[in-house]
Amino acid sequence: MPSFIGIDLAWRSEKHSGGAVLHGDQDGLVVREFSNCLKTLEDIKAFVGRNTYANTVIAIDAPLIIKNKVGQRPCETEIGRRFGAADASAHSSNLTLYPNAHSIHLAKDLEGQGFLHCPEKHTRHMPGKWFFEVYSHPAHVVLFRRTKIIKYKKPPVASRRRGLSEFRQNIKIHLSTSDPPLIINSALSAFLEEPLEELRGTALKQYEDVLDATFCAYLAAYFWAWSYSRNEMIGDLESGYIINPLPKLKADR
Repeated sequence: MPSFIGIDLAWRSEKHSGGAVLHGDQDGLVVREFSNCLKTLEDIKAFVGRNTYANTVIAIDAPLIIKNKVGQRPCETEIGRRFGAADASAHSSNLTLYPNAHSIHLAKDLEGQGFLHCPEKHTRHMPGKWFFEVYSHPAHVVLFRRTKIIKYKKPPVASRRRGLSEFRQNIKIHLSTSDPPLIINSALSAFLEEPLEELRGTALKQYEDVLDATFCAYLAAYFWAWSYSRNEMIGDLESGYIINPLPKLKADR
C-alpha cells in the first residue's frame, strides 16, 4: 500500500515542524506515525526516509517553488481571490522575504531522492514517488464545507485551544466519512482526544503542528485517490502552485 506523508513545515529552520504518516488505499487510511520534533532539515529527511516506499506521496504546507523577487506568487494571489472571503488568503512568499527558504531546500532534496513535483497531467492512483504543496486553510473550507476558516493560530491561548478542538472535531466528523475514509484507530483516537487544557507554550504549538501535518497527509491521500477529478492545481510548476480539493459541486461535474 502507498504511504502518505504530511509535513507542516516551519518556514524558518530554527522552528519545529510537524510530521504525520498514513498508510492505506481507497478503502481506508490509518495513521502509522506522528512526529513533533522535526527541527532541522536532517530531521525531516530522516522522517521521510524511514517512511518512503516504492509508492509514496508527500503533501507539504510551505512554498516549494519561489521565483518572484517581491510580492506574492500568482498562486497565492489566486487563493486570496477565491478564498479571501473565508479568511483563507495566503501569506506572501518571495525571494526578498525568504532568500534561503527551508522549504526550497527540502524540495530539492526530495528531487535528489527520486521524488517528482506533482505533474500537471496526473491519473488516479498514480504509482511512484511524488510531492506537492498544499495550504491547509482553503482545504479546510472545501473538505469541511465551511464558510470561514477554523481559527487556531493566534493568541490568546484559550482561543487557540477552542480552535484546535474544533479542528480535530472536523477531522473526526468529515474525514472519517470521506472517500477515502480516515480510520480512527487507537493511535489517532488518543491523539485527537488529548486534553488541550494541559498544553501551553511549545507543547501547544507542537500539537498544532502535528494536527496540521495529519491533515496534510490526508490531502496527499485524497489527491492520490482522486487526482484532478476532485482536486485542482492553483498556479503552475513555473511560478509555484498549490494543490487544493475542489468544491463538491465542481468536482461532481
